[in-house]
Amino acid sequence: MPDTYIDVIPVGAMFADPTYQRELDHRRAERMARDWNRRLVGVLEVSDRGEDTAPRYAIINGQHRWAAARTVDADMQLAATVHTGLTPEGEAKLFFDIDAKTRQLTTWDRWHARSAAGDATVTAIERIAAECGLAVTQDPGPKNLQCCAALERIWNRSAPEVLADTLVLVLDVWPGDESAKKAVVIEGIALVLDKYALYLDSGRLADAMSDITPRQLHARARDLQDSGTKGTFPQLIARVLVTAYNRRPGRGRLDLTILQRK
Repeated sequence: MPDTYIDVIPVGAMFADPTYQRELDHRRAERMARDWNRRLVGVLEVSDRGEDTAPRYAIINGQHRWAAARTVDADMQLAATVHTGLTPEGEAKLFFDIDAKTRQLTTWDRWHARSAAGDATVTAIERIAAECGLAVTQDPGPKNLQCCAALERIWNRSAPEVLADTLVLVLDVWPGDESAKKAVVIEGIALVLDKYALYLDSGRLADAMSDITPRQLHARARDLQDSGTKGTFPQLIARVLVTAYNRRPGRGRLDLTILQRK
């Protein structure tokens, strides 16, 4: 059973697990070291990985204080609440729970921690992205998606296949175009696939998208916004797409008012 106790741990026996810890802000740690005040350090939160592990204690909360302490004195010992019996997934969940209460996490901090903790939604989204040859990450790159919040909104609002179909369509129509992977573009396309699932000719939509670059799509949505057309920006993106779809040859037209329905 998981248990906790307070102990004094050498800084050399601690480490930060990058699978759930945010990236160390070296400037922040250096600043803390310059202004070091032992009385302000407080108590760290660590997980005992067992005596066969070296370093033994995974830092759950306090990695910047630990990094600063190492700079001040590599032999320093710090007070810590030691958690026992946790798996790395359990550590990740505790990291998320503690940090959510102690500071404002960024979207990517939360995503990273949830991914390491095996969060079902994050795991499903990352699996779909991987099946499309993409990775959900805050880092730029031709195979990276930097819009985790938009991906989760799509997942929560739509059937699971909508997210996969959206990513496949984006990659097929606009391969290699980084602008196509912007959050509002992906979310706008997903709205069209979701709202018009019963009426949509996917080939006709792909043809309509081929007539527009992602930058033009964004610019036309901005023009709608500037002219006073109501709706979120993804809804305006979807509106541009539906208008382009209706102009293509084919049977039937899509009703624009459907985009405003909940």
